[in-house]
Amino acid sequence: MKQFLVRLAPQAAFVVCLSLGAAITLTVYGAEERRAEAGFHRSIDLTMDMLTARLDQHVVVLRAAKGLFAASRGKVSRDEFLRFAGALNLSGDLAGVQGIGFARLSGVAENAGLITEIMTQYGVSAAIRPETDQSHRAVIVLLEPADSRNIAALGFDMYADPVRRAAMDRAMTSGLPQMSGPVELVQESGPDRQIGFLVYLAYGAPPTGAEAGPAAEGFIYAPFRGKDFVTAALDDVQRAQIGLRITDKAAPDLVIYQAGQVPDATMAVTREVDLLGRQWRVDLWQTDGTGWQRHLGSLVVGLISVLFAAAAALAIAARQEEAAQARALAAAAEREVAYRDLLLQEMKHRIKNHIARIQSIARQSARGASDVKAFTEAFDARLQSMAAVQEILAGTAVAQADLAAILRGELQQCLDLAEVDHLTTGPPVVLDERQAHAFALVAHELVTNAVKYGGLSATGGGLKVDWHLEATPDAPVVAIDWVERFAPSEEATPPPDRPSGGFGSRLIEVSLKGELSGIITRDFVPEGLRIGLRFPVRPQQPESAPQKTRKGRRAAVARRPGR
Repeated sequence: MKQFLVRLAPQAAFVVCLSLGAAITLTVYGAEERRAEAGFHRSIDLTMDMLTARLDQHVVVLRAAKGLFAASRGKVSRDEFLRFAGALNLSGDLAGVQGIGFARLSGVAENAGLITEIMTQYGVSAAIRPETDQSHRAVIVLLEPADSRNIAALGFDMYADPVRRAAMDRAMTSGLPQMSGPVELVQESGPDRQIGFLVYLAYGAPPTGAEAGPAAEGFIYAPFRGKDFVTAALDDVQRAQIGLRITDKAAPDLVIYQAGQVPDATMAVTREVDLLGRQWRVDLWQTDGTGWQRHLGSLVVGLISVLFAAAAALAIAARQEEAAQARALAAAAEREVAYRDLLLQEMKHRIKNHIARIQSIARQSARGASDVKAFTEAFDARLQSMAAVQEILAGTAVAQADLAAILRGELQQCLDLAEVDHLTTGPPVVLDERQAHAFALVAHELVTNAVKYGGLSATGGGLKVDWHLEATPDAPVVAIDWVERFAPSEEATPPPDRPSGGFGSRLIEVSLKGELSGIITRDFVPEGLRIGLRFPVRPQQPESAPQKTRKGRRAAVARRPGR
C-alpha cells in the first residue's frame, strides 16, 4: 500500500496543482466574460442611440421645412426650397437621407395642375403615376437635391401605394412625423438596389373631396435608403464591433440593413424599438473580440498553471526515478542470470525440434527409397533444403523468409542463376518460420519431380512459376501457378512418382494441408503439367525492441565459432 501511494505522488501533485490553476483560470475567465458582456451591452446601447439620434435629426429637418411652408402659407417656390435644402448639408452632417421633398395632396381630377406645377418648378414634363383607385393623390412636386435619381421621382403618386398611404394617413391623423414600412424607393435603379423607408410630416388640413380645388395641403417627407442611413448613422468603429440586422416587425422578409450573417453566438441579442409609428426588430451580435483574443488573460493563466503542475510532477518523478535506478542496478545481475538461463533453455528446445524434424525426414526418406544410394540422395537433398531455409531465416532480424528466395534457392541447385531469374515472377510474400520450412519442403519435392520426370528432365522442356496475392476477409492468400512444359518426345501421362500415392506427393499434401492450411490441384494437359498451390499468409506480428534484441543476441551466439 505504501509503495502504491509513493508511485501516485507525481500524479497527485499534478492533479492538486492543476486543480488550483483551473480554479484561478475559471475565475479570470468569468471576469473576462462579464467584462466582454458589459462592453457588448454598452456597444448595443450606443448603437441604438446613434440610430435614433440620426433619425431625430432628420425629423427636426422636416419640422423646419414645415415651418418654411407655414411661413409661405404653402406657396413655396423651388428656389426657396432649394436654398433651404442647400443650407442643410444633406450630404455631410445629414448623410443617409436621399433628399427632402413635398408631396401635394389633391383630388384625382387635378393631374393637369400638378403637371404644370412640376414643369414650372423643374422644367420637366413628368407624368402623374401610377393609376389609382383612391379619391386623392399625394404627388411629389418638390424634391431636392435635384439629381437624376430625384428628378425621376417627380410626379409619383405615393398615396397610391398602400404601405406609403398607411404612413401618410397616420401622419394626418396624429399630426406627428410617421415612418412608412420598408419599400423600394421610386428612385432605385441599377444593380445597387436597397430597401428603404420614408418619413412623412403632414402640412395643413387634407381636402374633403375632389371638389375642394387646389390646396397647399400635403406632406413634407424624406426618403431613406436603409443601408446608406445605417452606414451614415454609425461610425466605422461601431459597425466593426457590432453585427447588425434591421427589419420591420410587420414585414420581416424585407431586410432594411444587414452586415454579415447572423451567427450562432452566445453574445447576441434582439431589441425591438418604436420609431415614428413603426416597430423595428434589431438583431445585434458581437463581431470584435469574440475569439481567443478576448480570453488571452485566462489562456495565459491556464498555460502557466499547466506548466507549474507539470514541473511539480516532474520534480517528484525525478526523485522517484533516482531511487528506482538504484533498485534497478541491484536487480540487473539477477535478471542477467535469469536471461542466460532462458537463452540456454531456448537453445536446447530448438535443438530438440531440429533433431525431431531430421528424424522425421530420415524416416520419410527411408520409406520412399529403394536402396541406400537413393535414401542418401533424398535425405541429403532434403537436409540441404532445410539448411538453405534456415540460412534465409538466420539472415533476417525476425524469423521470416521471402517466398521468392526459397524458390530461387531450390531452383539454383539444378539451374543457372540467369535461368532462375526468368522462371519466377510474383510480388514479395513474407512467410513466418513455420510456413517457410513447410513451403521449402513442398518446393523441394516439386523441383525434384520436375528434374526427374517433368519440364526440367529433358532438353526442350521448361518451367514457369508465377504467383500473386488474393485479398480475403480473414487473411491474404498466395496463389502459385506451377507450369511444366514437357519435352516434345514425352507423352502427357502421369510420371511414375506423380500419382497421389507416391511419397513425394504425400509429403506435399501433408506439408501443404497440415502446415500451410492450403490446397493443391494438378492438371495434366497435352503440353505438360499445371499445378496450383493456394495457402493463406499469416499476418506478421511486429516484435518489441526487447524481443528483437534477444533474437539478435541468439543469432550472434549461433554464429560464434564452434557453435
